[in-house]
Formats: sequence, structure tokens, C-alpha cells
Amino acid sequence: MSASADFDVMLNEIGDFSPYQLGQWTLFCLVFFYSAASPVVYIFTAIPVPHRCLIEECGDQGETSPFNPSWLQNAVPFTSVGEPEKCLQFMSLNSTPAKCDFDDSTSVKCSDWVLKGPERSIQTEFDLMCSENEWKLSLVGAINSLGVLFSVPIIGFIADKYGRKLSLILTLVASAVLTLIKSAAPDYVFFIVFEFLEALFSGGIYGIAFVLALEFVSPKRRVILGDMVAAWAYSLGTIFVGVMAWALRDWREILWTINAPAVLFIFYIWLIPESIRWLLSQGRRGDAKEVFTNALRKNKSQISPESAEKLKLWENTGVPEGSEDKEETLWAAIKLVATSRILIIRLFICFYCWIVITFNYYGLALNSINLAGTDDQYVNYIVSAVVDMPANVLSWLGMSKIGRKKTLSISFIISGLACFFNPFIPEDATEIRLSLYLLGKLSIAASFGCIYMINAEIFPTKLRTSLLGLCSMVGRLGNILAPFTPLLTKYSKYLPLTIFGVMALVAGGLAFLLPETKGRPLPVTVKDAENLGKKK
Repeated sequence: MSASADFDVMLNEIGDFSPYQLGQWTLFCLVFFYSAASPVVYIFTAIPVPHRCLIEECGDQGETSPFNPSWLQNAVPFTSVGEPEKCLQFMSLNSTPAKCDFDDSTSVKCSDWVLKGPERSIQTEFDLMCSENEWKLSLVGAINSLGVLFSVPIIGFIADKYGRKLSLILTLVASAVLTLIKSAAPDYVFFIVFEFLEALFSGGIYGIAFVLALEFVSPKRRVILGDMVAAWAYSLGTIFVGVMAWALRDWREILWTINAPAVLFIFYIWLIPESIRWLLSQGRRGDAKEVFTNALRKNKSQISPESAEKLKLWENTGVPEGSEDKEETLWAAIKLVATSRILIIRLFICFYCWIVITFNYYGLALNSINLAGTDDQYVNYIVSAVVDMPANVLSWLGMSKIGRKKTLSISFIISGLACFFNPFIPEDATEIRLSLYLLGKLSIAASFGCIYMINAEIFPTKLRTSLLGLCSMVGRLGNILAPFTPLLTKYSKYLPLTIFGVMALVAGGLAFLLPETKGRPLPVTVKDAENLGKKK
């Protein structure tokens, strides 16, 4: 029996969730909590701030001026929804700034503004106020997602080559430091460059922490801890971002408050262990033995005499365990899948499902701030983030009771219907529209847990890790496109939610073409994977 198999037996002998595991999971929950910030904080650092032209002729004095004075309609044009134009004013009829008299037949652009609220974002900081600059605000989220896309292979290589612990601490501290530098950005270009660099590191945090966190937990507890505890810690992190944004309302202060404490993750060098499985894979059995013995001592646990004898034999050899059965590289995995028509179809269905999930999830999160107007945008975001927590419970229950495929498909269909019909609800039916919006967000969040599970269970062993990583990378296309969805409201208020709805409904239908994997053994070969869709 291999050392990895021995370790599984020893882990069961320690117990399901002993004090040492509890302490480690507490530390990793802090990591999950922090990792939620990077994918969503740009919503508030690049938030559009309502503004209008500064009219000195009528007594405007800057920040202290009222946003809607009685004379405003005489000085600036208004939009069809009753809001003052952001960057246009009527031409003044006076050569001196003393009289509030304008020609309402001629509009000119202005260069100074009055802000409606106390918010300060990169829009107000870097003079991105007018419509021709709105794409620069959306670009922030796209650049963040692009950085995450590149981080998947880079951080994965570091983790495989130099260890899970080192790569986790590197990503945590580098992400925090780069974000603090970004918070001092003097201009937009500087900000965008460091947005990409920060995402390049933060994109790998959750995945590495997830692997390490499950290391010292017995197999029967991994599902509930992975799908519930880790996911809830992440959800609390997204809520925390909204609370801080609501309290501070200044993009520099928001970034500092969230990321300055994260520099303390450097102390994880002494607080968390290296992955035992990674140590064994590198032939470092003696080092793995030291980590495991430390866990035994802190738990005050005993293992069977047989396991104790095997543990004594663990010594560093420098020969990677299982080197005779290495996993395929990504390119080799793609070539092997290409030989199977069934696996190609399933792979492309997974690609589409991943894109829809990331596009809809982050698109709904981003658009949530506009649900009930500027005054409620923080509450709207926080409420939409809170629904992720029951979504994790429903996902876990659905996969356990009715199966992976049905849970994934139903969650897509419910989200699609809720999003599609939302725009057609009357404007004054705020409660119904908000309920449908939250139902759409809850359902698409539930599909996140399903897609990870079903991806891991429909592909053969040698291709499993490579294809899961490939699906995750392709799915980032949805992240990149999501930040631009608010711009679609300029053409029609129905567009974003209608697109979310149609895409989710199509994904729900395609998900039914995937095989059910509940209660089925994991496929080892390509033939095993093809047989998943057939009757037993």
C-alpha cells in the first residue's frame, strides 16, 4: 500500500474533526473570507457616482451645493427618466457669472461637477465623469477577471513545483501589498496595471486554500465542509465588502481597510502546515511524517499499531510517489478527449455552463446596486450577497437527494425564468422585482457548487484535474464580460436581465444532456467516463 493510502487510513483513525483540524479550519476560513474581496470590490472602487454640471452662474460652490436646486431645470437639460444630464448644461446668456440666465436651445459640455452623494470612486478621482469614459469603469472588472484567468496556470505551476503552503502565503501577501499600492494610484493607468497584477495573485487564493483545508479532514466530512463551511466563509467575505463600502464610501479607504490586515497572513508561515499529499508526491515522506506527528501530538490522539509501524517507515526518498502514473498535461488531456465524441460534447456543455454561471453570477452582483436607486445601492448589494448562504445549503441538499444533473439543470432554469420575467414586472412593484432578482441570484449561486462537483465526476481520473482547470479558465470569459452589462441599459433597461435569463435557460436544457453521477464510482478510463451516460 502506498503512503498516500496509509495516510487515508491514519486520518480516519484520528477522528472526524479533532481540535487540530478545528484550529486549521478556523485559519483557512479567514483565507476564504479574504479571498472574496478581489472579485467584487471593484464594484465599489469603480462605482458610478451620480453627478451634474457645476453652475457657478447660479451660485454653485462645489461639494456643498445642493444636487437639485429649484433653478436646475433652467440651467441643465434633463434625461427622459427625469435625471439631470451628467456633463451637459445650457449655454449661459451672460458674460459675467452673476446671473442665472441660459439659452435652453443650446447645450455645451462642462468640466466641473456637483456630486449627489458622499461616494468617492476612481470616477471622481481620475475625472472619468462623462459617458465617453464609462467603459473605463467597466474595464476595471474585466481587467480583474483577465488577471484571474492568467493566474490559474501560473499559480497552479507554483503550487505544484514549490508547494501549496508557499504558494498560498505568496498569493495572500502579494495580493494585499499590491492592493495597498493600487490604493495610492495617482492616475487611471497606474490603477489598471495594479488591478491586473493584484488579480494575478488573488485569483489562486481560494483554490489553494481549499486543497490545504481539506487535507486533515476525513472523506465523509469533506463535502459538508467544502460545500458549506468554506462557501459560507466566502459569502461572509462578499457581505463584508458591501458593509465596508457602505460605511466608508471612499475607494481608497475601502481598499486599505480590507487589505491592510491581510498582510498579517505572513504569519501563516508558522501557523499552517504544508500539504501532506504534496510532500508525499515529492518523495518527502520524512517531512510528511513530521507534519502528521505534530497533528497527533496536538490532538492527543493515538493511531493503530499497524499504522504507527507504517508511519515509522516514512523517510525522505526524493522519489515522487505515483511517478509511474502521472496525470496527463493539459495538452495531452485535450488530445485524449478529442478521441471521444461523447467527452467532446460534454466538455463543450461544461464550457458553456461555466461561462453562464460566472457571467450571470457576477453580472447580477454588479447590477444589484441599481435595483432601488442610488440611496439603497449598498443594501441591495448586501442582500444579494446574503442569498449565497442559503444557496449553498440548497445546492448541497439537491446534490445529495435528487442528484447532480437535476440540481444543476433546475437551478439554471429557475434563475433563467426569474431573470427573464423580471424586466416585465411594473416599475412600482418593487418587492416583486427584488424578490425575482434575489431568486435569480440565489439559483445561479447554487449552480456554482453543482458545476464543480459534476465536472470532477464526469471525466476520467488522468484528465480530471486538467479538464476542471480548463473549464474554469474558459469560464472566466463570463467574468470578463459581466462588468460591461450595466452599459447595456443605455439601449434598453430590459437587456441585461433578459440576456441573463436566456443564457441560463439554454444552460438548463444543456445540463440535462450530462450524465448523472450521484452514487456512481468515479470513472478511471475514457471508456468508464463514456459509460456514465448509459444504464447500469
